Amino acid sequence: MEFKPKNREWVKNAAIAFLAVLLVLTFFSNTIMNRTLPEVATQYVESGPITAKVRGTGTVTANGNHQVKAEQTRDIRAVMVKVGQEVEAGDVLFVLGQGASEELEAAQEALRTLQVSYQKAAINIPTHDYTLLDRKIALATEALDAAKAAEDRAFAELGEDSSLLAGKITEAQANLEQAKKDYDALLAANQESEAAAQKRVDDAADRLNLIMQNEPKPSPSPENPSVDDTQTPETSPAVTASAEPMFPSHEEWEKEKNAANEELTAANLALNELKEHNALNLSEYQKRVDTCQAILDRLLVSAGPKKEAYDAAVLARKNAENDLFNAKYELEQQKVADQKNDQLASIDLSDIGYQIEQQKKKIKELSGGEDNEVTAKVSGTIQTVDCTSGDTKLKDDLLCTIEVPDMGYNLSFSVTNDQARRLKPGDTATVSNYYWGNSITATLSTIKVDPKNPQTNKLLTFELEGDVNAGSELTLSVGQKSANYDVVIPNSAIRNDTNGSFVLKIEAKNSPLGNRYIARRVSVEVLAADDVNSAVTGDLGYGDYVITTSNAPVKTGDQVRMADS
Repeated sequence: MEFKPKNREWVKNAAIAFLAVLLVLTFFSNTIMNRTLPEVATQYVESGPITAKVRGTGTVTANGNHQVKAEQTRDIRAVMVKVGQEVEAGDVLFVLGQGASEELEAAQEALRTLQVSYQKAAINIPTHDYTLLDRKIALATEALDAAKAAEDRAFAELGEDSSLLAGKITEAQANLEQAKKDYDALLAANQESEAAAQKRVDDAADRLNLIMQNEPKPSPSPENPSVDDTQTPETSPAVTASAEPMFPSHEEWEKEKNAANEELTAANLALNELKEHNALNLSEYQKRVDTCQAILDRLLVSAGPKKEAYDAAVLARKNAENDLFNAKYELEQQKVADQKNDQLASIDLSDIGYQIEQQKKKIKELSGGEDNEVTAKVSGTIQTVDCTSGDTKLKDDLLCTIEVPDMGYNLSFSVTNDQARRLKPGDTATVSNYYWGNSITATLSTIKVDPKNPQTNKLLTFELEGDVNAGSELTLSVGQKSANYDVVIPNSAIRNDTNGSFVLKIEAKNSPLGNRYIARRVSVEVLAADDVNSAVTGDLGYGDYVITTSNAPVKTGDQVRMADS
């Protein structure tokens, strides 16, 4: 049999082709993979100066806005101004029509009520009649005259020596009263002096008692070894060891005890001597009182019943004088009270009359009186117009607002407490979003707690000068002088999430096919920033690369490819 060799040429060719394709894929796989990775732009970390800036946006408001309000309920017949219009003081803003009929009717009814009240008050003005009080005075006068006549008759009946006897009785009564007063004064003085002497006795007794209670205990000795056996728990060394003894020795105690005894004896002796002396003096004063009483009694006996009648007549005359005085006083007091009531009634009547006049003026205004125009009281720019022709505005309703430029403008925005600490009143800010008109000067005037975020924020207020209008939104930048920092990166490299600020740093890794670039998260804290760069702290050093932009989302751990530039 004849065998032919097999054709294996195609197998060789296929193997060569496979190996060639495999070789191409091996050498170009890194390039192919790179084309699928996110492309990132980077910038290396450097050092340099940063001018820290605090930025914020706010709405311009005028320092002075004048509100024009309705003085009473009126119809708006015509509006003579529009928003943005310049007005001068005295310019007509609105023309008014007749007031609301309901309010006019209410005002007319109120006037009628006031007029009725006035008439009632006029009728009720009090009148005064003092006939009874005058009659009471006349009767008291007659009674006094009769009492004086009775006193004269009783005095005449005492006899030829009546005047002399009456004088002696009066003198004896005065002597007796004076003797009693002197006795009472001496008695009070004696009691006061004896009380002072008694206090000295009591103080001396207290002193002696204190000394007796603090007698020092004799020290144990061979002759008296059982001295501590008599100690009680209250006076035992365990209890009184910490107390400072009053006397350092028994001899000192004996000395103080004897002195206290002598002082007490002397005080008692002085008290007894004082009492004897006071009693002797008091007995002399008592004898004087008794003598005066005896003299008066003898004179009264010599006067007899006629003197008693005379004394009764004198008493009746004094009572009549008191009754007349009381009647006159009652009349005077009544006149004073009536005069006050008259004045109060006059005040009430005048007040109602004033209310009537005011109500008449109100009715005249509501009826479309002479004051049918509202004029500007200040010069400025119309900021808002809050009504249209045909509206009915109630009293105190807002008609329009006039911006008063002479009082200036301001702008406010909130910043963090840390940002506020870099600033101070007087700092000048620049306007970054105003490209037309004259330049604007912004000066920081106040730094206050932000009422919306009092724990974390401050409210900055700037005074504005230049070509500015209320309602405009401006962005201001204000900051400190430049400072050098070790780590400075572009603002575009800084990212933020719930865990804080961070950057993506490029880490290079070598491989058989070339360098691979991995994005790694590095947390940072921003120390200062300007419009382009920020100074930060974190795990970054000079020459490190950070990602600024990418053509696709990048997160930590992702492999990226560097932009060709």
